Formats: sequence, C-alpha cells, structure tokens
Amino acid sequence: MNIAVLIKMVPDTESRLEIVDGKVKEDGFKYMVNPYDEFAVEQAVQFKENVGGKVTLVCLFSNNSGIDTDLRKMMAIGADEAIVLRQDEYQGDKPSSNSKLLAEAVKELNADLVIGGVQGIDYYQGATGPMVAHHLNIPHISGVTKLELNGEKITASRQIEGGLQIIESALPVLVTAQKDMTKVRFPALKDIMMSKRKPFENRNVNASEDIDVETIECSLPPARGGGLILEGETPEQKVDKLIEKLKMEAKVL
Repeated sequence: MNIAVLIKMVPDTESRLEIVDGKVKEDGFKYMVNPYDEFAVEQAVQFKENVGGKVTLVCLFSNNSGIDTDLRKMMAIGADEAIVLRQDEYQGDKPSSNSKLLAEAVKELNADLVIGGVQGIDYYQGATGPMVAHHLNIPHISGVTKLELNGEKITASRQIEGGLQIIESALPVLVTAQKDMTKVRFPALKDIMMSKRKPFENRNVNASEDIDVETIECSLPPARGGGLILEGETPEQKVDKLIEKLKMEAKVL
C-alpha cells in the first residue's frame, strides 16, 4: 500500500509574532511540522505496519534547510522517504497554487491513500487538502477522527453537529485528519538514527504568479483595556454592584 502524507511547515508556537507595515515579519520564525499533520503521519505508519507498503512525506516549503530536522523526526516515526518541494518566496496562504504543486508530486507516487492534517495552524484555511484531491480527481473526506482500512476500502468517522458521521470510500482517496484521530508515538533512539539514512529528496519548483487568496493587511488585535474592581465589604454587595452594571451600563440583563 502506497501512502502519501502531506506535510506543512508552520511557525513554531514560541516564535514571536511581529507585524510591520501590515505584513507579518517572518525573519525570526522557527518552523515545525503542523501538529495536525503529525496525526496523519502516525495513522499512515500504522496502516503500513498492519498491511505493508510505503509511506512518503510530501512537503512544499522554501529553501530553508532548518526544517530538515523536523521532517526527519516524522521519518523516525516510520515514514520511509521524503520529497521536499523547494520554492523561492514560498507562501503558506496560497492553497490553490500550492495544491497544484503538491498534487503533481503525489501523482507520481501512484498513492492508494493520501492523508494530511485538516488545516494548518498558521492560516487555518483548511483548503489545501480538498484542492489536492480535486487535482488528483479522487474523493476526499475531511476532518476525520477515526480511520479504518478494510481491504480496498476505508471507513472514516467524523464529528458533525449533533452527531457522528460514518463514511465509506473505495481507494484511492484523500483524507484530512483531526486531532483525535490517533496518538502520535515518540520514536526510539534507534529509529531516530536510522531516519538519517532514509531517502530525502529536494526538488526545486517554480512559484506560481496566481494569487488565489490575497492577504490585504495583517494587524494585531486591539489592546485590552484595564479591568474594573468592584468595591464592597461582602461578596453579596459585590454581586449586587456587578448585576447593576450589567443592567445599566452593559445592558445585557
């Protein structure tokens, strides 16, 4: 079974966010594997362990080699190889043009299953996965919390408003993973060392001039005002004053 896992590199949550002239300043960012994509890697490796096959990571990013270590960690979990598409002036908020490049790379793999995270934690667009499925002309199931392989079919569970939806699909299919899909393992030291020997291919790809989703301006949320301390000798008096303010000033009661 050939499985392709879509990997997006996102700013580390500890990176300092600065906005200059309406644009995010990314110079000092450190990057990590998108957390939702880690669930996808773990699920792909579990399928490989159960039925055999190969797991290939497919990532689109800039020429920043700082991401290699984090991708190697995903290979230590059990992925067999990585294909990293290197693009000058890469931007993560271009799902349409980025999905075309990813789909071209995935198409060469003749994958039975394509799996990725439901969304990136940087832009939260949730669009790249379904667009890749469109370019590959295969069905897709998004926001999956449980995935089972049954021969030539998969059964996916996804949360919907007020219930649980169960979907069955023939292969090939593209699935995007929610955080509850599986628990990501911690690789052993032996696996970490072996990951350094696994195939790691870098490919240069051209940037598309198409702008499908244009970011006009970025800004930080307005600073919060100071809080109000309610005076009173007893909790009951403070509650009475709070209720009065909610009625007379906030007018929410």
